[in-house]
Amino acid sequence: MIRFWKQNRALVITFLVAIVFFAIVGQGLEPRVSVSILLSGITLAAITFLVASGLSLIFGLMDVLNFAHGAIFVFGAYIGLSAFDNPRLLFNTLPLILAVASSTYISANIGQHLWKRIQRKEVQQIVWWVLLVTGAAILIYGLRRFPIVRLNAFDVTAVGGAVTTAEAQEPLWLMVQRAAMVFLAGLPLGIILAPKGAEQDTRERSIWKVILIGLAVLASGYLILSFRDSGERFWLSLSVDLRFLLAILFGALAGAIIGIVIETTLIRPFYGSPVTQLVLTLGLSIVAIDLIELVWGKEGHPPMRPPSLFSEGCRSDSLLAWLSEHCRSIDVLGRAFPAYRLFIIIIGVLVFVAIGLLLKRSRIGMIIRAGVQDSEMVQALGINVRQVFTFVFALGSAMAALGGVIVAPFLGVFPEMGAIFLLQAFIAVVIGGMGSYTGAAIGTILLGLARAFGDHFVAVGIDLPLLDATLKGSPAMARASTVLIMAIVLLVRPAGIFGKKE
Repeated sequence: MIRFWKQNRALVITFLVAIVFFAIVGQGLEPRVSVSILLSGITLAAITFLVASGLSLIFGLMDVLNFAHGAIFVFGAYIGLSAFDNPRLLFNTLPLILAVASSTYISANIGQHLWKRIQRKEVQQIVWWVLLVTGAAILIYGLRRFPIVRLNAFDVTAVGGAVTTAEAQEPLWLMVQRAAMVFLAGLPLGIILAPKGAEQDTRERSIWKVILIGLAVLASGYLILSFRDSGERFWLSLSVDLRFLLAILFGALAGAIIGIVIETTLIRPFYGSPVTQLVLTLGLSIVAIDLIELVWGKEGHPPMRPPSLFSEGCRSDSLLAWLSEHCRSIDVLGRAFPAYRLFIIIIGVLVFVAIGLLLKRSRIGMIIRAGVQDSEMVQALGINVRQVFTFVFALGSAMAALGGVIVAPFLGVFPEMGAIFLLQAFIAVVIGGMGSYTGAAIGTILLGLARAFGDHFVAVGIDLPLLDATLKGSPAMARASTVLIMAIVLLVRPAGIFGKKE
């Protein structure tokens, strides 16, 4: 018992204080109202956790605060929306992405041999800039006048209104040329990303194997182009449930790819320089939101259509009845609660358990923790620590993008959604303790419940104990409740609930 108290003292104290606080706040509320507020708070906590968990994971293992995490959340939502309702955007952009990825992969592996032959730093810098300008010029030329806005204009709320596929798409021969141009652009850009000098990978891959893999990726892009019309018709003929699963898959995969690109191009050269990382990721977040508004518009989109499990316009009497009726809401002590919110809560719990098991019980988790403690020793054992850190960054980014897709049928999709949840996620990470995965979960729960009770406090007021009066507040007070909790926690424990003193 004493051992349990020492190991979980912070968790137990936090749990008891939260129970006392919310019991006082909820005094006088009907049970059905209290349960409804509680479920709403946990729903908000689950959404915030999908963002905060990635932040905590990346910072705890890599000491990187990624301010672009909110933009990745928004990207995931928009990619998921496009995969669900507008596959033509994916069928016309994915081949170009695969083309540049294939050439970058080839030249990045072969480029190691080039940097080996250039010993002088001054010459390396000149070559680096020449390659960058050449690659960027070819890429801009290859993508000039690409009809990204027309490809995205698939409904009345999109930029420019609805446009038919035949009018939006370019001819196949022109798309083939574009793919070839971006493939050429990736060759000099890949050499830039190749390790130089002491940074070179200890295990060089077979050149022919690298070329074959790269060409296979390029061929898959051209294959997608050849089936883009029939593929779009087939995609839209799929059931809503299957398209929703594909939206989740594409959104999370897009988040992982964006994370890999950010880590390899922006973060990796500046490990050990946190200020530079902060400035780069902050600037990237601004550019990313502008890019999102350019492609998908500023006005946003209504909520994405939920799966058939939540589509019927009825109210189930119980969770068991909902399994057969597939109603939009479930009766909770006489009040309707949206069934899709329960799905969000379940996703949050599953992600928490899955990532926790990955870190504590798997071999990759052991390698990650060992690499954080002593990266040189792990590298000496033949393990590529650089790739492990890239995997961590990709995993954290994928969870943020997954959260964007999951929240799309609940709140809709709009460019500002990332900033809302990113701020809450940062507060939750600070409350739980920087770098603590469990702390991030506890922090999001506290914030979710505080915001839910705060919104109720603003709407109907709270009866003060021992006084015959009802106190009401403003919406600003509901938003400030999360900051107030952070201030209280930091006064008691400056490192956070689960944080460790440096």
